[in-house]
This record gives sequence, C-alpha cells and structure tokens, in this order.
Amino acid sequence: MAKDYKCAICGKCRLKHKRPIINPVLRKYASKITGRSIVENEVICSKCRSTFKRSIKASTCTTQTSTSFEETDESDDDYVNDPNSCKNDILSPKNIHLKICSTHSSHKYCIVCKRKSSNRVKLCVVPLEARTQAFIHKGIFIDSKARCCSSHLQNHNLTQESLFQIQAKYDRSYFNRTDIVTMLQNVRATLLKQTTRLNFDKTSSLSNEDYYNMTGVSKEQFTDIASRLSSLRNSSVRSVEACLGILLVKLRTGLPNTILSTLFCLTKNQIQRSVHSAKNAMMADYVPNHLGFQHIDHETFVNSHNTPLANNLFSNNENSAILVLDGTYIYIQKSSNYKFQRVCYSMHKHRPLVKMMVIVASDGYILNVLGPYRSDGKNNDASITKHILRKNEEDIKHWVQENDVAIVDRGFRDAIEFLAKHGLHVEMPTYLKKGQSQHTTEEANLSRLVTKVRWVVESANGRIKHWRLLDKVLHNHYITSIGDFVRIVCAICNDCRPPLSKHNPDGIQLAQQMLEKSRQNNNIKTMVEEENLMRKRTVYQTVNSFDLTDFPVLTLDDLRELTMGIYQIKQAPLYTREHLAEESGLYELHLVRDKPNLIRCKIQSRHTNSAVHTLWIEYNPDTVTGWYCTCKAGARTVGCCAHIASVIWFLGYQRYSLIKSGPSGGFLSSVMDASDMPLTDSDSDSDTNENVEE
Repeated sequence: MAKDYKCAICGKCRLKHKRPIINPVLRKYASKITGRSIVENEVICSKCRSTFKRSIKASTCTTQTSTSFEETDESDDDYVNDPNSCKNDILSPKNIHLKICSTHSSHKYCIVCKRKSSNRVKLCVVPLEARTQAFIHKGIFIDSKARCCSSHLQNHNLTQESLFQIQAKYDRSYFNRTDIVTMLQNVRATLLKQTTRLNFDKTSSLSNEDYYNMTGVSKEQFTDIASRLSSLRNSSVRSVEACLGILLVKLRTGLPNTILSTLFCLTKNQIQRSVHSAKNAMMADYVPNHLGFQHIDHETFVNSHNTPLANNLFSNNENSAILVLDGTYIYIQKSSNYKFQRVCYSMHKHRPLVKMMVIVASDGYILNVLGPYRSDGKNNDASITKHILRKNEEDIKHWVQENDVAIVDRGFRDAIEFLAKHGLHVEMPTYLKKGQSQHTTEEANLSRLVTKVRWVVESANGRIKHWRLLDKVLHNHYITSIGDFVRIVCAICNDCRPPLSKHNPDGIQLAQQMLEKSRQNNNIKTMVEEENLMRKRTVYQTVNSFDLTDFPVLTLDDLRELTMGIYQIKQAPLYTREHLAEESGLYELHLVRDKPNLIRCKIQSRHTNSAVHTLWIEYNPDTVTGWYCTCKAGARTVGCCAHIASVIWFLGYQRYSLIKSGPSGGFLSSVMDASDMPLTDSDSDSDTNENVEE
C-alpha cells in the first residue's frame, strides 16, 4: 500500500504530484503560512505550489533572489522571489480543522421548503444577527455562498428558526486565520449593535413606559399591532417590529431621519424606506379595521358610542347617530410651487397649512378623517362639508341616515341648510348679530348645551397632535402622506385609547337638569337692568372689609353642580391669582346697598387689557342662587362663565382650604418691559419746547 503523504500547507492527502520542500524560500513561505517550522521530509502539493508561484509572479522580482534560488535548487526551473516583497495580500489556505457542522458551498435547496429551484438568491439576505446566533447557539456554520429559493422567501419569514432547519453535510469545517478573525469581528459588531441601538426586536430591551414615550402605545399594544401587519415582511436590515417602531417613533417624536438613523443604526435611505413600507402596511392591514365608514355599521355606532347625555339633549330617536364635525390644521412649509403655495396659504392663520375634516362620536371615538384639503378662502369648513356629501366620499350617504344629528361650530353656518336637505339635524352655537354685544339668556343657554357635547372633537384633535410630527411644521416631502399619517394616528387612538367621555348613566339626570335650566330666565340680569345697577357709583373694598361669614361653604361637587362642567373650575384659580390684592391677598368686592346678599365685582379679561367685566352674585347661607356677568355668555343660567366661577371658587372653597391659586412662575419679572423707561434730561427739554411752541 502506498504511503499516505499530507501537504504541509493545506493538510490534504495527495498521492500524486507531491514534491519535497527543499527550497529555503519555499520553506520560509510555508512556515509563514502555517505558523510552524517545516522539516525536511515534508512535502507540498501541486495546488499549494501553484499558489506560491502565482504570488511570486505577481511581485517584483530581484535578480539576486532569483539567482540564489536557481543555484540552490537546480531541479526547479521556475524563478522565485522573496515572498516578503509581495505587494498583494496572500490569504492562507483553509488548514484549520474545527468540529463545527457546515453545509456545502453549492447548497441549492430552499431552507424553508427543501425543494430545488433554478431561481436562487444568496443567503446573505439573512440578517447578520441571525447568522451569528445560529453559529453560536446551534453550532451551524452557514457558508456565504449558500443559496435559497427566492420565490419562497416572499412567502416565508426567513428567521432564525428557518436557519436551524438546514441539515449539515459535514461534521467538520475548514477555516483559515482570516475566516476566524472575520467571524469574531461579525460577532463583535452584532453585540455592539444590540447594546447601542433602539431595539424593538427584543421586548425586554425597553420598558412599558419607554414604549409609550417613544411610540405612543404600550408594549402589549405594540406587539398586537405588529402581529396584524400581514403584508409587511422581514428584510435584510430590519424586522417587522423594527419597521413598525421606526414609523411610530417618527410620528410620536417628529425626529428627522438623520437622528432616527443614529437611533436605529441604519442609513437615512433605509429609514425612509422603512417609514414608507410601514405606512403602506398600516393603511392596508390596520387602519381599515379601526377607521372609516366601512369599519363599523350605523347601528353598532349608535349603541356603542352615543353617550346618554348627548342622546337626551339633542336626540328624540334612539336610532339617531350623533356626529361632531370639526376641521383640524396640519402646518406645512412654504412651497416653491407658487400655485400650490397660494391654495395652501390660510388667511385665518396667516401661514401655509392643509385641513383635515374630523368626524367623531359624542364619546370621542373618531369615526372618520377626510382630506387633506386646501386652506384658501374656497375651502372653509362649510365648503369642505358640502364637497364631502356631494362627492359621496367613502360612501358617506349610504352610512348617514335621516334624523342623524350633526353638532358643529359657527364655521359651518353656511352649510346648515345643505345638511338639513340631506336629512341631518344640525346643532350649532349661536353667534352675535351685528350691533349685539352679549347673547341673550336663551341664546347663551342653547350655546352651552352644544358646547357641553362638542368639546370632544377639540380633545380628539388634541390627541392627534400628541404625535409631534403632526403638531409641528411638516416637511413638504411628506405632503403626499399627510392623510395616511393622520388616519394611522386616529386608528391607533380608537384602538389603544380610552373614550374621552364616559358612558355615565348619570348623564340622563344631568341632561334633564340642563334642559330645565335652559328654559329659565336670568332674574339677576333683569334686576340689574331694571334698577340700573350698572351705572350706580360703587366703592370696591377687600373681602375682609365685609362680613361674608354667611357666604356658603362649597365642595368641589357643589361647584361642578353650579358650573355643570370642569372647564370653568380649572380657569377659576388662574383668574383668582390675577385679581387678588397684592397686599392683603383678597378679592376687592362691593356689597350692593339694601341688598346684603348681592355681591358686585370687576374681573379683568384674560385676552385684552381694555376689557373689564362686571358681575353680580346672589347667595344665601346654603348655596348660590343666581349670577350675571357682562361678558358675551354671562347671562346664561345653564352653568356660569369662568369670571363668576372664579369668585364663587374663592369665596366658597379656596378661603377654607389650603389650596393656593397656583404658582406665578415669576414670568413677569423674567420678561423686560420697554415701556418702563425713565425720562432723561433731553426728553424733558424736548417736551418743554413742544409745549412752548404750542
């Protein structure tokens, strides 16, 4: 039997074409490659010897080295050169044996379906993390030349589990030093990425609070949304969860793509593609199930989202849907397209923007969002509403039924008759007529009934603006995606947020009280007008100057019953802080003569310095019996205005508690006033000269 010889460099057995390593230059080359000393009886195969020759030919040969080589080994006809003079890098052969399972380099079967296919793509599309984890945890080395069927890559998630299904063909793998160093560098890069980037692939890397702060949803809600995106696939640079996280972080924080690329360790272009892919997947798989006229039928909407308060105030029919309509603004950049710039410039806000029409239920559930629309004079709320019905946007005529209630603001006044023709009952706050400075008691009461329900659309718009991308000036690059972004945010609000207004059974009793008070007259207003109390001269003094021990002590529940809402109670401490006397810290009031239970007070408007409102409050030891204020809505009997509420809050609640009117913040002292300027000598001289000339 022939003796088994092994090549000193590659370690493979070759019975033919072997030559002993006699040449010292060749021996030095072999010692450098293998990292050990070469003895005289070792041989080299023809393949490794050819590699040595090619490396010699690629370098610049010196005459001295070539001559010494010929004199040393006369049997070798080839010229040689010192390998140290080679300019090109020489890769060592794969002579390191490790007990690691491996696949063949010509693997042509799909790792998912196990079928052979001529349409193949490289397996390098697998993320580096998955390949590294497969090597570390399962002991499988995946060759970079392995291939997988591209047709099945579109129907299967190429995850770590799919990689584990590869059957190893060899129980050993051949490495060289370069392969080992590269593998370790890949492992290091993978570990560095996992510790520095914002990672949504591992739920344990972020807390539930982090999820809400970055995406606007909790960890469970994020996982649930990601599981519904069936049209979104993993790619070589990001998973489905990472793609969804990029979109939600973009919407929630409004950060530019350059900063997101740093957070997610991706390039700017990869961030843009991820946002686009996640947006399309959300619009296809998620939004239609939570937004639009088709995602919920009319009967379910009435039974689930009509509050008892709204039903008893405006609807006599239990099958009528109560819809609250309002427009919201999305600010954009000034465009270089002059025609687009003109049609999107709002004369009301004096800046470029687009409008979205929001339709919500009485509990704050967003039924649909339509738009975006232009913002010029031809696209006000009334015109947009007419356009929606005339064009039958999203088949709205089929969804809306006769006797449904539409609650709108004063901007829809030009569309009231149009909505009535389509069978809708419209409720809108009254507006002041020409020459009128204050609403009548009846008008103020009717307006209060409308605002008691219509506030939910304002809060819904505020929820939308919690996603800062929609609250700030949006880049013109995203103009074509504004509608999709708003719809995605509204769908998330419907799915992941609680109702704005609770379905409280006590709303029926509150509605009956409001309707009953809306039919009453304001007796205090009548008394002020008949007795001409407005023109009588009064001297205002602080509260301590009067004996107000008979003013009723009230609780927060008593205040809510008087105001029939919480907005006025929230405004009361702010008004009180401004109108307290600086020295005594008390209100300056006036008791009307011959009427010991009637208080008169002046309140500065929070909007303008020239507006000062006068108010009257009548009380008895048990409760407050009446009020009147000279502001626009001060004559109403359904609740009271914020001016009256501030005085009642101070006299009946704050005086007897430790609650302060609120921190001042030192804002006035931190901002300078240019009008507060001492007169100089030159100023006084000029004033004197002007007076003399006159």
